[in-house]
Amino acid sequence: TVKPGKGVAHDVHESAWARAVAAAKPPTGFLAMTAMSGAPENWYVSAFPTWADYEKANRASEASPALVAVGKQYSASEGEYLSDARGMVLTFREDLSYGGPADLAASRYMSVTRISVRPGHNAEYEDNRKMVKAAHESAKLSDKYSMWQAAAGAPAGTYFLFVARKSLGEIDEGAAIHGAAYQAALGGAEGQKKMNANAAAAIISS
Repeated sequence: TVKPGKGVAHDVHESAWARAVAAAKPPTGFLAMTAMSGAPENWYVSAFPTWADYEKANRASEASPALVAVGKQYSASEGEYLSDARGMVLTFREDLSYGGPADLAASRYMSVTRISVRPGHNAEYEDNRKMVKAAHESAKLSDKYSMWQAAAGAPAGTYFLFVARKSLGEIDEGAAIHGAAYQAALGGAEGQKKMNANAAAAIISS
């Protein structure tokens, strides 16, 4: 989370850091995102097929003198720019996702929704997400989304919904995409009633 008034200077710092990391040939890359709404956060996201791959990448980074030197050089001044920083590990929930992998190279925006679920009520929340996925499949909708569940660094029952977008104009298309065919596939009024009841029982905030 970037301190007020430090955004431009922080961007310069992070750009230089990223170039230095790239020159040191890290074992994995990362995607950087800056928030357009809410707190002035920067997110740095790396993906790993398994926990073992995550561990392997960490060990490779720690064993690289060049990467260790870059980390020490640039992390030392982070306090000048940041008011808060944290790390999370999220696991991909393919069973709750739809549409296949996003075209990240062509995407300029990412909608991220964080959902906090009451302890003991994951089943109701996931039931809703399965209904949403089934309705998308039945109506053959064109949009894509991916669901992730926090495994570390956030309270149990924390989920994240990611939607990659090529333009903000895609948000305007949402109502048309999720129109009558989608609502019918959800089960109409009865389906919506069930989803509302599940949401009321399960969701603390979204």
